[in-house]
Amino acid sequence: MSSQGRVRPDPDVVDTDIDDGEVALLHLGTKTYFSLNVTGARIWRHLKQGLSLDDVSGRLQAEFDVDRAQADRSVNQLVEELVRNNLAQRV
Repeated sequence: MSSQGRVRPDPDVVDTDIDDGEVALLHLGTKTYFSLNVTGARIWRHLKQGLSLDDVSGRLQAEFDVDRAQADRSVNQLVEELVRNNLAQRV
């Protein structure tokens, strides 16, 4: 996936904050439920803001003090899983 690419939440997905900075996602059409840890929640919020994957990675690097490779890997792995589960769409 291109780091300059963008991914947006599927319009049928609702989210809610749960304990300790985690987020729960629910696709209203498929009833798919998905929970995100703190890192995943940050990625999700950045995707909702319309940031490019490269920008999301940059924010993770700054927020969690991780190197670029680790941040890129985290972003790409979660995005692939979100897309595969119809919770997000490539733009």
